[in-house]
Amino acid sequence: MIISGRTDPGKVRPVNEDSYLIMTNRHEDILAVVCDGIGGSAAGEEASRIAVKTMSDSFRKCPEFAHDYEVDSWLRQVLHKANDQIYSRSMKSKKVRGMGTTAVGVLICEIGTYIFNVGDSRLYAFYDDGLTQMTEDHSVIAQLVRENRITPEEARTHSQRNTLTNALGVWRVFRIDVDKIESTWKQLLVCSDGLHGYVSQDEIEKVIQDPIFTPEQKSGMLIDRANAAGGLDNVTVILLEQEPQFAHELDSGSGGRERS
Repeated sequence: MIISGRTDPGKVRPVNEDSYLIMTNRHEDILAVVCDGIGGSAAGEEASRIAVKTMSDSFRKCPEFAHDYEVDSWLRQVLHKANDQIYSRSMKSKKVRGMGTTAVGVLICEIGTYIFNVGDSRLYAFYDDGLTQMTEDHSVIAQLVRENRITPEEARTHSQRNTLTNALGVWRVFRIDVDKIESTWKQLLVCSDGLHGYVSQDEIEKVIQDPIFTPEQKSGMLIDRANAAGGLDNVTVILLEQEPQFAHELDSGSGGRERS
């Protein structure tokens, strides 16, 4: 498996509030996470870093998973821990009061591929039949689209397109989506809304399915597309690509990395 991760502040924001994690543990499980901080400047940056560090520290020590419920339980426990740490930190300083972060990612282990989401960062999977958004946005705009009150086209320019209904660290009670997906995917894309908010899914699919380029090159191309669309937000992408001869296996070939 080949994994590439990149983050960029964009062309407008003075601070990059995104953080990401790509890591392999002692069981050769793989964890890839993108966190998009909210709260402004240092607050959002700190929240996303706390989330990434909490998940990284826990993943190093996590047990070997033998059942689906064990993965589900571990993911929920570690995300609740991150939520508590961010919330507690925000209560200690007015400077970072109200900070929070999204968290989206994938855990790949011997028993399967598991995805999780809090907020409006996304995970896409590319299967034989094309690219599919696998996570559901936790945002006001997504809710309006689901209720057919606005169209997806209207959502792209709606005044509330950046308003979240769920995030880590902002509320004591929050929502976590955890799902197991088919492991026959060819590529997984984990990204912040700095990508999907400005680059269409069709354009994203054209980039990641191109066999000429490496995952590293594709990651850079996606960030370039977001910046070409205005670069109005921080943008982070992680691209996981199974090598063709192992398309139905879960071999890992990534060393542990942590970036923010």
